Amino acid sequence: MRSNRFADGSEKHKYPYANFYKLTLVAGLLLSCRQQQAPVPEARTTPVRVATVELYTPAQGAAYSASILPKRQVNLAFKVNGFVEKLYQVRGANGRMHAVDIGDVVAQGTTLAQVRVQDYRLQVSQVQGQVQQATEAEQTASAQLAQAQAAALKAEQDFERADTLFKKTSLTKSDYDAAKANRDSTRAQVDAARSQQQASAGAMHASQAMLGTANLGLSDTSLTAPFMGSVVQRSIEVGSLAGPSLVAFVLADVSSVKATFAVSDIAVTHLKRGSPLVIYTEAFPNRRFQGVVSAIGAVADSSTRSFQVEVTIPNKNGMLRPGMIASLEIGESPESRPVMVAPLNAIVRAANDTNQFAVVAVMSGIARRRPVTLGSTYGDRIAVSGVEAGEKIVSQGATFVSDGDAVTVIP
Repeated sequence: MRSNRFADGSEKHKYPYANFYKLTLVAGLLLSCRQQQAPVPEARTTPVRVATVELYTPAQGAAYSASILPKRQVNLAFKVNGFVEKLYQVRGANGRMHAVDIGDVVAQGTTLAQVRVQDYRLQVSQVQGQVQQATEAEQTASAQLAQAQAAALKAEQDFERADTLFKKTSLTKSDYDAAKANRDSTRAQVDAARSQQQASAGAMHASQAMLGTANLGLSDTSLTAPFMGSVVQRSIEVGSLAGPSLVAFVLADVSSVKATFAVSDIAVTHLKRGSPLVIYTEAFPNRRFQGVVSAIGAVADSSTRSFQVEVTIPNKNGMLRPGMIASLEIGESPESRPVMVAPLNAIVRAANDTNQFAVVAVMSGIARRRPVTLGSTYGDRIAVSGVEAGEKIVSQGATFVSDGDAVTVIP
């Protein structure tokens, strides 16, 4: 009988591959357990910053910071070089006269300064002499031309008579040749006289143009105010060298001033030319200045994505000065009723209608696009309807998420 034991006395298994099957089964179970215990990767989320919808009670309107600029401002410089010999004199508060300086008001046409004129007067005198000589030369050339033309006319008539007589054999050949030569000679004299007269006339016109230039240079020795304004800067003194490369005065017209400020594309839709606006300044906190919108930028700034707005304010008493900081009210609200407000940068275009607006609310980590209706602006915030106070809306990153996207709020 065949034994089922090994040499060491242990029994042989009935199925020789049973142990291999068991090991394979155990390894598969262990691998399955490890796969079940591996963490499931999280879905990708978009990082955003959020703001809270607030209930806001406007005081008088939205305030924007603005800079006061003059109505117009020019840099004045001499067109010619020269040493300054005169400065316009004004009477100061102490009753004494002094050279026009910063803060002084000058009338239109006032001669602010003058450079030494002797050199330019001498140039004018020299050119006037050249003009006189050129004029006399032109007159002499014209007279010579007239004489040559008269001689040529007589020679032409003499030749015609000689030609007639010669054809009738009543004139010798030598006399005929002499008449013809005289005619040809006088014609050449006319051509030469005409060329001389034209050259003299050209020289006369050139000298007259030089005289005009010299007179213009003489007139440019004076620097005049192109409009009534205040002196903002003076860079010359009596005895200093002035010229086109040096700004002698900076003159500003402050009869009215401009307040310039930047608004977003949302706020600019609430403005139009001619709209009245109230302006405040830190220098006069209790004073209201009435202005009107005089210009609105047609294109947004490429870096700030904002539109430049200009407001013109009458300034007859000169209280407003260039460089002052002002605040402007947009969307006046005299009744001061509470309104829901959201940051301007939280407003986006509606997905299904580019003429409508929306905000992106965050609810349990999910973005929900909510249509809203916009109202007045208050600084960097705008009134909205369609959301409730306390709701969290995306203030940065709203344009990168769609309705239903998972988001992560970052500080």
